[in-house]
Amino acid sequence: MVGIAIIIRLRADCFDRTGDRLIAALWLGIVLLANGLLLISLGLPLSPVVGLAIAIGVSLLLLSWSPVRAEIQSLWTATSLPVMAMVISCSLLAAVYMTSQVTWFDTGLNHIGATRWLSEYGSVPRLALLIDNLGFTSSWFALAAPFSVKSIAPRISAMVNGFVFLIFICHGLLALWYWWVGKARIADKFMLIFLGLVLPALLFTPFMSTVLVSSSPDIPVIFLTGIMAWSILTLVNRPDVEKTNLNSRWDASLIPLLLALGAVSIKLSALPLLPIAFLFYWQRHFLDVRRLLIGSGLSILLLSPLMIVSVMTSGCPFYPSSALCMDVHWRVSTEVASRAIEIIRIWDHNFGDVPPGANRFFLQFWEWLKFARFNVVMLLLLVMSALVMVPTFRAANKQRVYGTPWLFGCSFIGMIFILIRAPMIRFGLGYFVMVPAVATAVLGTAYLAKYHWQLPQYFSRGTIYRPLSKSVFVGVGLMAALIIFQPDIQSRLFLPPAMPTNKIEPRQSNDVRFVTPVSDDSVKCWAAPIPCTPYGNLSIRLRDPSQGIKAGFLPGEVSP
Repeated sequence: MVGIAIIIRLRADCFDRTGDRLIAALWLGIVLLANGLLLISLGLPLSPVVGLAIAIGVSLLLLSWSPVRAEIQSLWTATSLPVMAMVISCSLLAAVYMTSQVTWFDTGLNHIGATRWLSEYGSVPRLALLIDNLGFTSSWFALAAPFSVKSIAPRISAMVNGFVFLIFICHGLLALWYWWVGKARIADKFMLIFLGLVLPALLFTPFMSTVLVSSSPDIPVIFLTGIMAWSILTLVNRPDVEKTNLNSRWDASLIPLLLALGAVSIKLSALPLLPIAFLFYWQRHFLDVRRLLIGSGLSILLLSPLMIVSVMTSGCPFYPSSALCMDVHWRVSTEVASRAIEIIRIWDHNFGDVPPGANRFFLQFWEWLKFARFNVVMLLLLVMSALVMVPTFRAANKQRVYGTPWLFGCSFIGMIFILIRAPMIRFGLGYFVMVPAVATAVLGTAYLAKYHWQLPQYFSRGTIYRPLSKSVFVGVGLMAALIIFQPDIQSRLFLPPAMPTNKIEPRQSNDVRFVTPVSDDSVKCWAAPIPCTPYGNLSIRLRDPSQGIKAGFLPGEVSP
């Protein structure tokens, strides 16, 4: 409903098809709700009760607006039994995969801990003094916090990623359907190919599949990279684009900017999306000062929860970056922040010293290529993107496909940013497949048109609709049988398995009691009681002893 209200307010008629409006509304609602919850965490813990109250309050408020009610009625009218059966089938498939045990390193290190702190206490001042990784602020953890019920929190930490994974799959099937019945636009072709490139990496590689089945904010950023590109192509390539409302300063061209800002509030690896989305909005009426002010004001407004919470927890608005850090006594030390950046960058952290006389760049680059197979894939995708850019641009001009330069700019800025700042595929998969996806869509269309290729008449909509509908119902039955008769799936029919655990022992620093893991894998707290930190000789004290840990921490003397 949040996304629907935004689409109505911006008069985004470019999303003229029901499926497109629903997908856009879902993503807009997700990122804005996550951002809003992060802001609310400054004053309230994001407990299940608070989450339910917010959901009911916002829903009632939006339902009081008649255009929202009319849009919901329109969506309901467009729903059919085959569509519902398809969604159920996708849900079962996603659930079967996403209910595997969560084993991702970062979830045990800080993701589950950050979510539980937000759920039980809200945004806690100076929290990074406990574990510096808790200084990494993300609205994604705020979105998950209301579902973090103590009794089941160790089992459902992958739920929010599972939800957007389901939306992503449904969007791909919707694009496939449009293509199949001959109604596909360039945005549909791009999205289907983007999904076809991203999905195998997420499902069939041990590394990325582990990241997927977790609460990692890397996953929604990958999806949002494609969704923002899809929204730009949708905006500028509608058949009757001249009728689209793009003359008002509050128009549909704000949607890519809202998606980009939401992605940045989830993780800073989405920063390359922001300048492209901002320029896309501003260029509609270039040098319009009011449009510039609206874009700038909206950016500051939607990034303020991230910056405020980050300053509160670590002293830096974009931790671990030292940019704009405040000179406060609880600020995470420069050495700790530099170490965090060094670990992410990996260039100096993983490849050791450079021998005298050796070329530092080429040596480290070679070591990086050998470090992981995905690094070779990243390099190949970068080279491929550079080679196909000019032919794609020419073919797009001939086909009157607009918007490809925006995607080229976003992709290349993103790839360079990732290679310099965080050269790992999980941070930038969306950037690296963006140009190959749009190039395949554009050049593939040109190739098919050149040879006058069409689907056989047998596959026309009237011929296949009824058997396809029946196959959907058969698919649902097969999925149900799979769930019922597979012992491994039966064991997680109602709840996924709990995440790993570590043996812990109690410690104390001044007036702060905490626990620390003591097993061989002593870095990760997993679902241990909070406060938990791997630093046994921690030196902190309570900021306000009368309020306990919810008031936060201060640096303290080392306990004897």
